[in-house]
Amino acid sequence: MKPFGKILAIRLSALGDICMTLPVLDSAVRAFPDIQFTLLTSKAGAVVAGTVLQSPNLTVKAINKSDYKGITGLNMLYRELKTLQVDAVADLHDVLRTQWVDLRFRLAGKPVKRIKKGRTEKKALTTGAIKKQLLTSVERYRQVFAALGMDFSIDYDGASHAATLRDKPCAVAPDTLSVGIAPFAQHRGKVYPEALMRQTLSLLVEKLPEVRIYLFGGPDEKIALDTWAAENPKNIVNLAGQQTIEDDLRCMANLKLMVSMDSANMHLASLVGLRCLSIWGATHRYAGFLGYKQREDDCIEQLLPCRPCSIYGNKPCKFGDYRCLTQIEPATVTQRIIEILTS
Repeated sequence: MKPFGKILAIRLSALGDICMTLPVLDSAVRAFPDIQFTLLTSKAGAVVAGTVLQSPNLTVKAINKSDYKGITGLNMLYRELKTLQVDAVADLHDVLRTQWVDLRFRLAGKPVKRIKKGRTEKKALTTGAIKKQLLTSVERYRQVFAALGMDFSIDYDGASHAATLRDKPCAVAPDTLSVGIAPFAQHRGKVYPEALMRQTLSLLVEKLPEVRIYLFGGPDEKIALDTWAAENPKNIVNLAGQQTIEDDLRCMANLKLMVSMDSANMHLASLVGLRCLSIWGATHRYAGFLGYKQREDDCIEQLLPCRPCSIYGNKPCKFGDYRCLTQIEPATVTQRIIEILTS
């Protein structure tokens, strides 16, 4: 029996986190077809959701957070959301902005459940107090809906969404030995050093001459990656800053493998069922941010006692050398790529 008629789910940022909500939301809308779901998210999140999720009982509302500054702006946002006439709220973000909106809905008599982020456990990971796998973010999102009386299993099938996306043209040449590489992330503690990544590309082309490499990134990374591609235009194509997120997803649906940091591109790949070889530095998959259905043995990392030192990769290295990343050999990364591509 359905507990509510209309549910508002909120996840405003960051893009990787928004991506991790989508397998949960997709499973929820199919498990409860009589409930009308609305996802409140960012403009970029709305593009991703609209590309991979199509359901008659799901509506996506996109906003710019900057349009709703301060209490006045948040009250304006609440008044807009109030017109949706939702019966309950699933707060998948739990930050000050969403907490204020939650409060307004609670005062109006609407049930609200928030994600339990496990902040204490995650802090214990970074201090070395514990070294174990915590709940994944995907499971934490599912538990919010379960707390509202909607218990279901997550059964999102990225491969089926990829098949739909392949019907449309994209920059990736079909039926090629193709690998996507997204070499950047928001914080330095997550980024494999540029010199080492460029060595990896050279080794990969040397050992696998038929490989086609597609570089992914944002507009701010286009110029740097143009330089990388220019070094080997036969094998390397730069897509950074030249297409939409929807285009990126279409391209990923046609790739054989993605190579990414602990970043949004890992999660975009997961949405289209693309295997992702991920490189981890200051952060660790134990915190629960590994891409949906990605493999633990596809995580390349150094087993250092100082890892993880940060949940988000935004803290400076206490040694100053980011040894968690600099000690990963390009030959190691190259060999794993080749093993996967040729298996």
